[in-house]
Amino acid sequence: MNTFQLLIATPERQVLSEEVEMVKLCLPDGDYVLLAGHEPVTAALDYGLLTYRSAEGQTHEFVISDGFCEMRPDKAVVFTDQCLDADNLDREQERIERERMIAQDRFEDSLVEHHNASIFLARALTANKRRRRR
Repeated sequence: MNTFQLLIATPERQVLSEEVEMVKLCLPDGDYVLLAGHEPVTAALDYGLLTYRSAEGQTHEFVISDGFCEMRPDKAVVFTDQCLDADNLDREQERIERERMIAQDRFEDSLVEHHNASIFLARALTANKRRRRR
């Protein structure tokens, strides 16, 4: 069977670099399967399982957070904030870790929203002061 290079990386480290037959990704609108020779594509990733079949035919899974994937005919590169080897987690640990990653992402999103709201408020107050001076 045809294979291609799969590279999985987080901000902290390279998690995997291996020849694979197939990769199944979790996208916001559903699962997506990549095979060798796939048309070039870049896609956003959602929380969930990344499943791949190695060149030897073994299936492996990773729990990933959001990120993105770039696919070329001979290589797929997955960039994700967090990645855990699901083969070494039991299902309860996997559920807890997935919930923790989602909660952390929501917290980070709320910090960004708070920051943006603070900037908006500061700009509105400055504009109001300028109007009063006129």
